[in-house]
Amino acid sequence: MDEESKGGHRGERVGVFVCRCGTNIAGTVDCEAVADEVLNVPGVVVSKDNLYTCSEPGQNEIVEAIKEHGLTKVVIASCSPKMHERTFRKTLENAGLNPYLLEMVNLREHCSWVHKDKVAATRKAKDLVRGGVRRALALEPLHPGTVTLSREVLVVGGGIAGISASLQLANTGYRVHLVEREASIGGRMAQLSKTFPTLDCAPCILSPRMVEVGAHPNIDLLTRSEVVSVGGTPGNYEVAVRVAPRGVDPKKCTGCTKCEEVCPAKVPDEFEEGLYERKAIHKPFPQAVPASHVIDFESCKDCGACQKVCSAKAIDTEEKERQVDLKVGAVIMATGFDMFDVDSLHEYETSLPDVITATQMERMMINEAGAGMIPKRRVDGARVKKVAFVLCAGSRTRKIGVPYCSKICCNYATKQAVILRKTFPYMQVYVYYIDMRTAGRGFEELYARAQEEFGVRYIHGKVASVQAGTKGILVRAEDVPLGEVVEKEFDLVVLCTAMLPSRGTAELAKLLKVPLGEDGFVSEKHPKLDPVSTHRTGVFAAGAIIGPKDVRDSVVDGRSTASHVMEFLGTGKMLLDPVKAQIVDASKCTKCMACEAVCPAKAISVGEMPEIDQIACIGCGACVSECPTKVFELAHYTDKQLRQQIEGVLEGETDETRIIGFFGDVLAYVAADSAGTARMEYPASIRVIRVPSTARTGRGEILTAFGMGADGIALSDEEDGEAAHLTEKRLEALGPELDALGIGRDRVVFIPMLLPIYKVLPKMIETFDKTIASLGTLSSEVRARALVAAETPSDPVFGRK
Repeated sequence: MDEESKGGHRGERVGVFVCRCGTNIAGTVDCEAVADEVLNVPGVVVSKDNLYTCSEPGQNEIVEAIKEHGLTKVVIASCSPKMHERTFRKTLENAGLNPYLLEMVNLREHCSWVHKDKVAATRKAKDLVRGGVRRALALEPLHPGTVTLSREVLVVGGGIAGISASLQLANTGYRVHLVEREASIGGRMAQLSKTFPTLDCAPCILSPRMVEVGAHPNIDLLTRSEVVSVGGTPGNYEVAVRVAPRGVDPKKCTGCTKCEEVCPAKVPDEFEEGLYERKAIHKPFPQAVPASHVIDFESCKDCGACQKVCSAKAIDTEEKERQVDLKVGAVIMATGFDMFDVDSLHEYETSLPDVITATQMERMMINEAGAGMIPKRRVDGARVKKVAFVLCAGSRTRKIGVPYCSKICCNYATKQAVILRKTFPYMQVYVYYIDMRTAGRGFEELYARAQEEFGVRYIHGKVASVQAGTKGILVRAEDVPLGEVVEKEFDLVVLCTAMLPSRGTAELAKLLKVPLGEDGFVSEKHPKLDPVSTHRTGVFAAGAIIGPKDVRDSVVDGRSTASHVMEFLGTGKMLLDPVKAQIVDASKCTKCMACEAVCPAKAISVGEMPEIDQIACIGCGACVSECPTKVFELAHYTDKQLRQQIEGVLEGETDETRIIGFFGDVLAYVAADSAGTARMEYPASIRVIRVPSTARTGRGEILTAFGMGADGIALSDEEDGEAAHLTEKRLEALGPELDALGIGRDRVVFIPMLLPIYKVLPKMIETFDKTIASLGTLSSEVRARALVAAETPSDPVFGRK
């Protein structure tokens, strides 16, 4: 077939470019065979494979082909669209094509990286690319509108990362709302004595920045506050913040401490890690910002003593909780980290008074050593002469704890060991380690100084147990160089515990619709190319909310997110994503109200005629698949586009069972990408189709897929999300019809997904594959009935019937 006749498919001229990605794809997929196969699809006038399509030569090849062959559509079969869709859309623009006339096919994360059988992987790749070509033929040009952006920014978390981001934004003229859960900003850094590797005074570095935040005219500081709801769209997020009462007016409080002196209630001080006590009315710590007292209402005895002695009339024990509503253009998540609960480490007898955490050691250094006091054993008051640091307490373990390295423990243990030896030369200090990891400028040098100059003794071996000894605390460990188990007794044992996502990270991420990684930290958009952007536009992450970080890295992250926000909000206007629901024929509306009932953004109103708020619409497609009279279409995911993709993927006869996966773009598709990146194998029977959410996949799409050759359908979206609720209800309603058609409800499954548990996805696919294999392929008669049923209108599941 010559090029002229092939381009006669309604005048469309499609170019296909299959990327080998070095050997990432070509190692498992016969890329040349895939490119040759799709040359047989009507409308394709050029199809070729190349080494790296995303490279400059690869992009130039696309531009040249568009001009030489007069291409009207482009299909790129390469890595995940999450990686380079924006890159290739820009390539099309440079060649004079509308960027939405691009279709990307995921051959790397969803094919070559999850299959070992080259024959099966190549067959699947051909199907995926054929489906991509068929979908591309139905694509239409789209043109983004513009929306005015709010120039106010929400920063959640007042640690060093949040402080750095807030100050950079505020100094540039942006209005910043800094929300901090505690009574003062400062975060974990406020608890530190000195910072490694230079041993600079931590409060001396942090305090001036805290004061600057508190006094800055462009920063609205909300302490004792938490985000409770998030709505709106990128550039115009609507955020509700719950502000708990302080009980003390920061503007009136003089910091005289009279209230604290008369308060009868004493409780362990959480800032001091429970080592010391505080009063119910107290100042969080000396350098706190706001620099006022605060009432712990849970501990307060409501005796009124504090109010009687407050001459400034700053105390209000009747102060109520309030809500602050904000409209912000962007959000920075910087909620930091928590430490692993050592009580879970059963091999360590943490109930012993002289077994403490490294954070407690920081507070002892400030409150005792820093005040000229000699450290004493809590058990008997004797002088502490021998100290052991136990690294990886809860880190790098799959039994009890976390599997990852907490990154900073080797360095802060060395810092504390050096300070102890420098301050108390008579002390013997031992550090037990699995591996010393001291990457970074000055870190290895500090490690060397600790040994050579300060005489800190490092023992290479994992600690097996910490328990009461005859004269102190017995530490039993392996000494790797000696090849034997050694036992030593110490006066004080310091556990260097794992860093965990801070309390509330999962809840905040859910509110912002930001996926988490397997470790529970926020999943960045790309660990190398875009490490502070999340998977949601306009939401960024800084510091230890992304993973274990030290002070320097947290500051870099904070300033980086500020730069990203400035770039994002830039001119105050943003292109509005054109992937929105559209009204194609309002006259068909029967006012069943199903569209209103299923719209999670409340963007649809049905009066005399249905109307869609294009700014509020999130493009999920729920209204399209729920409307019984086809009033709506979703741009870029029209009925025709989805149908042609399904048809292309399932084209051809086969004796093997085939599964179509409709995966929600925001989370489930990313989870499948993550499984691919982790090289987790699963059956090649599944072909994943990317949809904005499974809410776009209704009865019609499911029946069409069965009619065209699918033997099983897996839908996956965020667990407990709006799409999950809609999808599960629809499948429940569809079950009887599937049984009546001879398909059977067991052939459809919904896979709830959270990104931290993406590793279960391959197992779920494998289990479903076995179910479908046992049921076998559907007969041609059943498929025919399914296609007829797909074209037959049905009542909506939601709304007025």
